[in-house]
Amino acid sequence: MDAEMGTNLEHKDDPKKRTLEKKRPVAKPAGLFGLVALCLAVSTLTSVATLFCYDRWYAQKVVAVDVKGYIEAQRENYLAGKMSDDDLRKSFDRLEAVVTAIPKNRVVIMGDAVVRNAETIKP
Repeated sequence: MDAEMGTNLEHKDDPKKRTLEKKRPVAKPAGLFGLVALCLAVSTLTSVATLFCYDRWYAQKVVAVDVKGYIEAQRENYLAGKMSDDDLRKSFDRLEAVVTAIPKNRVVIMGDAVVRNAETIKP
């Protein structure tokens, strides 16, 4: 019947073709456990990276600057003669530099308004 239809089935019995088929790598499907473990690992790493970046660069944080205490200390030093006019100007310039160097995601409040649990920056 194969001869009548014109099909040639000899290639199935050809030893060269059989050896070529044996050399082909067999792809074993990944198990369900491996796939779930991979998904969990990728999800966990993505979540940790997202939370780290959000906390580091975007989340608003409260920072207190003790300006009043700093000014009082500088005034006492100036009145006691421990500090010259130039030193006083430099100390206020340093205070301004500290305040302007605070990142934009920090909310700055006065140091005497803080009761607890806030980072306090002392110039």
